[in-house]
Formats: sequence, structure tokens, C-alpha cells
Amino acid sequence: MRHFNTEGVCRPEEHYMVRLDDRLAWIKTELVDKRKYFVVNRGRQYGKTTTLNALERYLKEEYIVLALDFQLMGTEDFADEATFVRVFASAVLEGLALAGADSREDLRKPLEELTDKAVNSSLNELFVRLSGMCRAAPKPIVLMIDEIDSASNNQVFLDFLAQIRGYYLKRDKMPAFHSVILAGVYDIKNLKLRLRPEKEHQYNSPWNIAAKFKVDMSFSAAQIADMLGGYEADHHTGMDIRAVAEEIYAYTSGYPVLVSAICKCISEELPREEGHEDSAAPWSKRSVERAVAILLKENMPLFESMAKQLDLYPELRSMIEDILYRGKRIPFSPEEKSINLGVMFGFLKEEDGHVAVANRIFEMCLLNLFMAKEAITSDVFSQGETDRIG
Repeated sequence: MRHFNTEGVCRPEEHYMVRLDDRLAWIKTELVDKRKYFVVNRGRQYGKTTTLNALERYLKEEYIVLALDFQLMGTEDFADEATFVRVFASAVLEGLALAGADSREDLRKPLEELTDKAVNSSLNELFVRLSGMCRAAPKPIVLMIDEIDSASNNQVFLDFLAQIRGYYLKRDKMPAFHSVILAGVYDIKNLKLRLRPEKEHQYNSPWNIAAKFKVDMSFSAAQIADMLGGYEADHHTGMDIRAVAEEIYAYTSGYPVLVSAICKCISEELPREEGHEDSAAPWSKRSVERAVAILLKENMPLFESMAKQLDLYPELRSMIEDILYRGKRIPFSPEEKSINLGVMFGFLKEEDGHVAVANRIFEMCLLNLFMAKEAITSDVFSQGETDRIG
């Protein structure tokens, strides 16, 4: 029996999820087939890894897809160039095996030599061998790297990006990856921003070859309704699918993990809370409101991440306080650092030419956070606590 998932990758055979077919077809036709290098840059739990996994399966008939995950690499793996080369070569070999392309010795052997700890190889040597692998491969090779944020504080990674860029610019003369796809929360220019001293140019990036990734990864009300239709076919709840879907969208603006969290709460928690013996009764607009109230009381990883980022970027926090507390209308300009960060994290969006909080749940969560913080730090609160203890 399928269920709603909020923990990690969603798979259609296991989970209720929106259909990705149109999204995958567009990415393949407009980006991968056209040999583009690009970044899937979205907020936490926005469906990046789910999309990459589905894309890997979608492309495998025409391409060899090397799907790597930098989350599996530790800080020590970026300690120096030789270490990174050895670890990356091992990851590519594993990727070849998972893609079913490891039977070719001419693909494997050059990289196997780089995994020897006794060999101190350079990034230049690595890319010479990767170029040879691309030349010998029976199908074009697509490189996917998920969780690039894991490498965000490592100069070796920026040097690695520079090598990819160099081969991209010379790929008409020497073999290179057909397409390169990076995925993470931080975009590449922000990785550069975090590494370079403030006095240097903040937006100098080795990844200025990237094509724009113009894919809306949020869910529309129609997509949510289609997902609920799959649930209804299994459970026969009698819900008004369209009304429930529109209510979920009204609270979430289609933020993927929030949609799934509301559905999971209604499906699994509300029946127990309200004493129902089956999953039919809870599905209504009122149950969506109740599920939102429950989620706002939970310590969701997404809310934890939001609080952490606001602590790291006080100017972003101040701007959101101005919007929510004081009703300040701030013109939308993605070049402004705080606005850029807020959009990148998924907290903010453009609405009628102005900056707005991304969805109603975030508004409610942020207001709760700000009011709690203000109460704790206020003199009145402190005096009240003193009087109570006394």
C-alpha cells in the first residue's frame, strides 16, 4: 500500500506523489539533449533528489548517467587535490557500475589507476582520463552530482568546477561530459561568495556556463488534485478532491514537502486523534486547517533549517520582519543579496513586483518564531518570570 512520504526520496511505486513526466520530458529535450550544463537550485526538501532519481531512470536508454552524491563524501575527502581525485574516481567507478557500464575495461581501467593511494594525481590528470572515458563510451555520458552544498567550503571543489568549465569550452575539440547537472540549495555564485574574502568580487564564478533551469518544481492545485485522486482510488474516502487540493495549495503554494506533510497528517494522524476507524472521514477543508495547526507545533526539519538560516543571515531576518510586522512593501530585485538568499532558500517569492513570504504556512511559522523571540528577550517577559519565581 502506497503512503505519503516526507522523509527522503519519493518513488511512485511506494508513495503518493505528483506526476513528473512533463517535467522530465522538458529537462531532457530542452537541456540534456541540447548538451546544457545546469544547476537544480531549490530550497530544502523541494524535490531535487526525487527529480534527479526520476531523471536518471528517464535518461538511461539514451545516456550513461553517472549519478553521484557529495553528501556521501566527508570533509577529509576535499582535504587536498590528490585525495579528492582518488575519491571522485572511486565514485565515478561506482556510478559506472550502477549504470551497468562497468563491463568495459577501457572505461574502468584509467580511473582504477587513480584510486591507488600511492598515486598523487592532479585534477588535470583526472580530467584527461575522464575525457578518455567520454571518448570510449558507447553512449553520451551525463554527470549528475547531488548535494553540492556538502562541498561548499572547499577550494578543491571550485577548482573542480573550473576544470569542468574548461572542458565544456573546448568540447568541440576534445570529448567531455554531454551534460552536467548539479543540485543543491546554494547556487554556484553563492558557493563562491561563502569562500571568497568580502573585499574580493562577490559574484565571480567558475560556473558562468550554466543554462537557466526554468522548471517550476512547486505543485499546482491541479497536480495536488491528481495525487489525491490516486489516494482516493485506493481508499474511497468520498472527499471533494478539488476542494481539498485547493485548500492545501492555499496554505502551501505548492511547496512539495509541505503538501506531503499535510496529506500525511490527514491520512495517518487525524484518524487517530479524532477517533475515526478508517481514513474516510478526515478529508475536508477543515482537516487541512487542523493538519496545518499540528505541523506548526512540530519541530519539522524544514522549520529548523529556516530558523538556522535566519540566525546566519540577520539582514534577511530583518527584511522578513519588516514585511510581516510592519507591512513594508519591498520592491523585488534578485540582485539584492538578502532577497536573493530568501528566494534561494525558498522562504520568499516575487508577488506583483514586490517581495512576499513564499506561503501561508511560512508566514505563520515565522510570526510564531519572531513573537517567541521577542517575548523571551523583552523586559516585560523577564520581569514576569522573576515575579512568578518569587
